[in-house]
Amino acid sequence: MRRKRFEKLLFKNTIALALPAVLVLMVLLFMFMRYPILEQTRIVGLENEELYTKVSELYKMGDTNVKISADKLTYAGFDYLVNGKVKGAYYYQLNDDKIMFYIIETKKPSMTIDSKKIKAKIVKDSISTEYMINQLTEAAGFDEQLKDDFYSEYVISECDYPSTYITMLYILFASPIVISVLILAYTLLIFVNPAVHGQAKQLSAYGDIGALIEELNLQLANHLVYKLNNIYITEDYLIISYLMKTDVIKLDKIKEIEKAEVEKYTSPWKKQTVYKLRFFTDNKTEYELELRNEDTLNDIIDYVSVMR
Repeated sequence: MRRKRFEKLLFKNTIALALPAVLVLMVLLFMFMRYPILEQTRIVGLENEELYTKVSELYKMGDTNVKISADKLTYAGFDYLVNGKVKGAYYYQLNDDKIMFYIIETKKPSMTIDSKKIKAKIVKDSISTEYMINQLTEAAGFDEQLKDDFYSEYVISECDYPSTYITMLYILFASPIVISVLILAYTLLIFVNPAVHGQAKQLSAYGDIGALIEELNLQLANHLVYKLNNIYITEDYLIISYLMKTDVIKLDKIKEIEKAEVEKYTSPWKKQTVYKLRFFTDNKTEYELELRNEDTLNDIIDYVSVMR
């Protein structure tokens, strides 16, 4: 479908908005392929039967985030403290004559836990596990000679599972993707229906937006009396199209025109004279146009004065 002239201006604004979104998507896709950052959020399912051998293998591979249904846990008599406050408790589990230690998140540990589904992090803590084994050997009568092969130096810690970090990582990567997708969807919507464009809503002050878009298409095609770069004057409208927006002023609504000459820095080291043209409409709206050429400013004043 061929775009009409005013719709082209709106679509140009939308493309300028959508282009950064496309670049963001491309950068993120490159990062996903080149740097598998989200692999840090991967979670591995574990069965109780494979714990003793599987835990050490996962730790060495870097897959330390796991989920498991922990069954028949017994309180080991030790609490897990963070900054002097109880955040969890140590439990142990016997399975096939092997013992595995857990840190379960709780402030009031019970003596036993029949079953609990947890997300946890595998941590290496040989000092704590060896100490607890020594205590259990004395208190529970475990065979001292089997001690070295009886337990794992790894602990499955629910308290150390990085849930906040994983959530923030997902938000960090998901947010720009969602925003980019929404912008691209908005671009397609504008292509189908220009009347929903944010810049087109300014036309509601002059009547029905859809009808005015068609009128502006017609004015630019058949009733254009002046054009210079991004400035268009038709029989009834002054249209200034920038990269990100397009402003429309109905000429018969302009009640006053002012011009001013000012000095401003056009670069950090260069000062230049610029000319400002201000339009005041009947509803007290002020619109300011800045130009660097006084002849152009005078031409616009002449055309606007005649056409209004």
